[in-house]
Amino acid sequence: MNTSNHESLEKAAESILTLISKFIGVNTFLVATNDTETSYIMKAFNREKPLIEEGASLPFAEAY
Repeated sequence: MNTSNHESLEKAAESILTLISKFIGVNTFLVATNDTETSYIMKAFNREKPLIEEGASLPFAEAY
């Protein structure tokens, strides 16, 4: 993915998480990509208790 597309995706993810957080009262939302082995957290929203951070990666099977 080129830099321009990556930046656009990050901006869209941030806007989506902000909007969702206004309507659904859960602690954590995230946007991630995966390669079927690892999930990479692009953007994360933690309302109170931080459960996951942007830039983290998890084994794909544990990310759900």
